Amino acid sequence: MKDFTKEFNSIIADAYHSLLLMEETKKKYSNAGFSFRDRNTITYLRRHGEGVKISDIAEYLKISRPSATSLVKKLERNGLVEKVTDAKNERNTLVSLTRKGRLFHVFQKRYRDRLADKVCEGFSDKEKEVLYEGFSRLNDFFLESIKEAEDIHKT
Repeated sequence: MKDFTKEFNSIIADAYHSLLLMEETKKKYSNAGFSFRDRNTITYLRRHGEGVKISDIAEYLKISRPSATSLVKKLERNGLVEKVTDAKNERNTLVSLTRKGRLFHVFQKRYRDRLADKVCEGFSDKEKEVLYEGFSRLNDFFLESIKEAEDIHKT
């Protein structure tokens, strides 16, 4: 490629734009209208097993505790999560996926698996390794950008 950085910047911008359009389209045509944040919460709960504190969800999503509480209430209204009082500390409310929430996660995972298969279709093992490394670096860049923004606002 003649000017790789320029071309790569362009495809990243296009992919980000398409991702935002996909998000809006899914919300528009879905009965429940789940956002990325909703789906990320479901994935987080699935990864962390039974009983996650709302404060942990807030910390993971980088949102306030009241915002996390509202999010959990929305997911609860849709039957995806349930809240129970922590038997060890009654001041804590624990959130777990319901059967419907676990099924929702399975559909999300299948979608991501289809995405990965489509992107890697026809790639050699070496090309897949390079792609994986590139996306790992992209994720690291985003995480570093988040940390920098947080550090700036702390001072």
